[in-house]
Amino acid sequence: MPVPIDLRPTPMSYFRLILRRFGEDAAQREAILEGVGVSAEELDDPRTEINFIQQMRQLDNMNRLFGEGWVLDAPELWTPAAHGALGVAVVSAPTIAVAAEVLAGYVSVRTPHQRLKLIRQPNAIILRHGPALRLSESLHRSTAEVVLLAVGAMLGWSLGSARSELRFDYMWAEPAYGPKLQKALAGKVRWRAGANAVIIPKHLLDAPSPLADRVLYQSALERLQEDKRSLSASDGVKGRAERLLAYSDTGRVSSSAAARALGLSQRTLARRLADAGLNHRDLVDSELKARARRWLDDGVLSRAEISERLGFADASGFNRACRRWFKADA
Repeated sequence: MPVPIDLRPTPMSYFRLILRRFGEDAAQREAILEGVGVSAEELDDPRTEINFIQQMRQLDNMNRLFGEGWVLDAPELWTPAAHGALGVAVVSAPTIAVAAEVLAGYVSVRTPHQRLKLIRQPNAIILRHGPALRLSESLHRSTAEVVLLAVGAMLGWSLGSARSELRFDYMWAEPAYGPKLQKALAGKVRWRAGANAVIIPKHLLDAPSPLADRVLYQSALERLQEDKRSLSASDGVKGRAERLLAYSDTGRVSSSAAARALGLSQRTLARRLADAGLNHRDLVDSELKARARRWLDDGVLSRAEISERLGFADASGFNRACRRWFKADA
């Protein structure tokens, strides 16, 4: 069975924070954005969304430009404020045990390509981290570092000095920046562990949090639940196929390639779309039409340039499509 690509939107907050912190000049910003598919104008548009692939391209660029461990120079990426409703819910939870349950239940709402599995043991709770998809070792390390840093920071607000009793497990040998990472985590670190994880000792779990706030916690939890329902509702095959086309360079993806990306057989994809009264060609046509309308209205690109961007063999093919799409407007 093909492995599906997670194309659900990822919050732009991390993306923008990374760019603001490290993009000191135009050349640096351009290098951080290389191959990502987000323009400077889109960065300022609150409607802009990115997906897993775009986020990983940015992290790849960061590792190439600044070397692994760069996240240690950007603590704003792991503070509770950077994690929206998730950070609020964890910090205002009544106990550390409840905060751990929130992290495991809702981290994938905030970052759809990350997972935290809660494992209960007699003497501890383990939050085991894993990406939703297979990553290169470099990207796996980078994402594990930032997720565990974020978990430690969120729990640390409630634990205070007891944060030093948390243990952070990493699967790899200690890197050159290991001491700096351990200082940032403010807890115990074990290298060459069996999994990336945060281990919370049992005696910390039921201690009341000094930052507990019932009203704030409930409000943040309701927001997370609403976001989770929205993601589930938009995660049908039609929505995933539409996002796949929206994130493609030309708006065109073959039905066989789309099926592979979505983790389905081509026959299953066709059947699921047919259940919604659609076929793959309809979705491609709709995406091309939307792009054509937007670029024609913008008036920046010529019709020949738009035709080329949309993958038409020649301008006459694009003109015929416009007559079909827009009739009198073409």
